[in-house]
Amino acid sequence: MPSVKENVCSFSKLYKATQVCRRNVRWKDSVAHFSNHSLVSVHKLKQKIESEDYEISPYSVFTIREPKLRLITSTRFKDRVFQRSLCDNYLTNEICQHFINDNYACQKGKGTDRARECVERHLKSYYRLNKTNGYVLKVDIHDYFGSTNHEFAIKAVRKRVRDDWSFQEVKRIIESFNSNGDYSKGIGLGSQVSQLIQLAVLDDLDHYIKEKLKIAQYVRYMDDMIIIHQDKDYLHKCLKKIVKFLEKQKLEISPKKTQIFPITHPIKFLGFSFRLTDTGKVTKRILPSNLKTQKRKLRKLAQRVIDGKMTLEKFEECYKSWRAFVKKTDSRGRMLKMDKFKNKLKGEILCQESNA
Repeated sequence: MPSVKENVCSFSKLYKATQVCRRNVRWKDSVAHFSNHSLVSVHKLKQKIESEDYEISPYSVFTIREPKLRLITSTRFKDRVFQRSLCDNYLTNEICQHFINDNYACQKGKGTDRARECVERHLKSYYRLNKTNGYVLKVDIHDYFGSTNHEFAIKAVRKRVRDDWSFQEVKRIIESFNSNGDYSKGIGLGSQVSQLIQLAVLDDLDHYIKEKLKIAQYVRYMDDMIIIHQDKDYLHKCLKKIVKFLEKQKLEISPKKTQIFPITHPIKFLGFSFRLTDTGKVTKRILPSNLKTQKRKLRKLAQRVIDGKMTLEKFEECYKSWRAFVKKTDSRGRMLKMDKFKNKLKGEILCQESNA
């Protein structure tokens, strides 16, 4: 039976990883260069890894402003290919098997939609037992990726990864990141492996909340946590214990985003606002910030159509996809306003085409 290294670094697995990584980004120069000589490129990458001459290339760091201001550490294409093969053929299953069911980020079969469904399900199950007599503790970690300590990240990975070669590769990736020049902390946002590392860092906290604090209604998506309980005083105690737990890992909560409030108040989570009514119904509304982001995207798409880089049909298709997503919520009024905004942009596009 081949070792983990032999399996991850086999030509077929690396080539398959190349095909996955280049989807929708083949227009980039670096991707095109690797892809145009993919057989040779994959063979060279395989040889470097096997001979232990492989080194992580310098990162490209840039800032994005949507959905919020974030510093992105972009991994070079050859490194993405290796990390994709490592994750798909070993690391993801090895690390994720330890996670609780209510951890929803960056895992196959989970994601934002499932996390939102979990919040709704927890609210309904809570109502059946306690009606609307309860409270919500919402926890957010300040600068989670940027403040993650390398020592604790490495320990979290070592605890969950049995294969020594894989662990050493992940350790090397962790140590390649830095936060404003501080190489003792910071995990780059943008790497596939970094997502798994960050999930592993808080896995012990998940088990502590579920098994020690005995919380039944709990959901986490990366560093956003929702806890539901009938006793407000107990939630305050839970928050203090969570803060102490995080302090041991040199992490801090975000005071502005961490709060305790009645269960009937809106719960803002992953772009939605959830509200438990007196009848037990859970209403879901899309947040205004989400609408603003979508408006900016539509403006950019409309400009692409005007510039001849996109068809009007594709523009309509993109909007229909977003509309189908919002139709699942109780945001009819906001959706109709977006319809008017989209039609206004469409009119501008047609006007430009008629004048051309």
